[in-house]
Amino acid sequence: MIRLESDTARKCLKVLKRLQEAGYEAFIVGGAVRDLLLDLPVSDFDIASSAHPNEVVNLFEKVIPTGVKHGTVTVIFEDESFEVTTFRSEKKYDDFRHPSEVTFLNRIDEDLARRDFTINSMALSSNGEIVDPYQGRDDLKSGIIRTVGHPDERFTEDPLRMLRALRFLSVFSFQFEEETFQAIKKNASLLSQIAVERVTAEFNKLLAGSGVEQAMQRILETGVYVYLPGLPQMKAYLEIGMKVSFLKTDEERWAWLAFEKEDPVFFLKKWRLSNDFIKKVQKILSVSRTVQMDGWNRDTVYAALPFERESERVLAVMNNRIPTYEHIDNIASALPITSSDMVAVTGEDLIAWTGQKPGPWVGECLKQIEQAILNEEITNEKSSIKRWLEHWQIQ
Repeated sequence: MIRLESDTARKCLKVLKRLQEAGYEAFIVGGAVRDLLLDLPVSDFDIASSAHPNEVVNLFEKVIPTGVKHGTVTVIFEDESFEVTTFRSEKKYDDFRHPSEVTFLNRIDEDLARRDFTINSMALSSNGEIVDPYQGRDDLKSGIIRTVGHPDERFTEDPLRMLRALRFLSVFSFQFEEETFQAIKKNASLLSQIAVERVTAEFNKLLAGSGVEQAMQRILETGVYVYLPGLPQMKAYLEIGMKVSFLKTDEERWAWLAFEKEDPVFFLKKWRLSNDFIKKVQKILSVSRTVQMDGWNRDTVYAALPFERESERVLAVMNNRIPTYEHIDNIASALPITSSDMVAVTGEDLIAWTGQKPGPWVGECLKQIEQAILNEEITNEKSSIKRWLEHWQIQ
């Protein structure tokens, strides 16, 4: 029996009980049940119920019709959101994602039959009892990823489930059941039919898993890499088996993946990553490549800030070593400034002091002042910078 003790869980129980008091069955389903059994934190609770969408609307004050066609509404209850979906079966996925036909059902076990993997096909009642017709608890204990029903059917319904299976393998450090593994090899090409944005969302989570090295190996073994943006040409790079789990942020993981690309921006844009995200990855890449040649010194540490630790971890993975921070931290703590924003003068100061018109010279002069401060040739004070500027003008 599972006890639900968090604030969100208690609110979810209230939603379940209101549905039950109105004569409907209602259960917590999906990833929340899996994570509760794994003793992991849960913030997102989904509910399956015998109540139809219009019946749910009548029971709660605020309901958003997020997917009424497929039986789903979002209940806003005590400032929390809960998706409530009618028990249903699905037929014929025309777009490899949404079923073209949905039939509402009355039993939870029939609803669980449509789900992807056994570890996600359990339901939890309001009294803490588990409904588990596909032995999901056994697979959780054994660390096995297995589809509900025939894996070919599950993967042709929505090919993204193959990448999701690899994500679960990475996040939980599980293994594939053999038939599921062979079905991914057989159906991998269907991933080319999936929107890049959906692929990127799953792959990003996969990269963050503690078992990412194993997952990357399976991506190669199944041939999935052939159908992911920019990866078909990277087999040799991925086969090295680097310790990607050392990496701690999304930016550094993508910097590692793009490290040997001649045009990393082009590669990253294939994944539909945001421009702001790509800029951060570019900085980590630029610093990492420079440090690989010149080592960590005053200039490279300053250029790396605030991504010095991310860059060090990328370098550690590339060079198959443990990341170390003491030397970097010592250099950083001794820097007179840590960014150009800390320079004590502005372009307006330079124009006022020199009487010159604005132009490219202002930016160039500010860069030289910044470097002079960094090299401790001058102090970061207006009087010191003004004396330096007089000498710079004479030159």
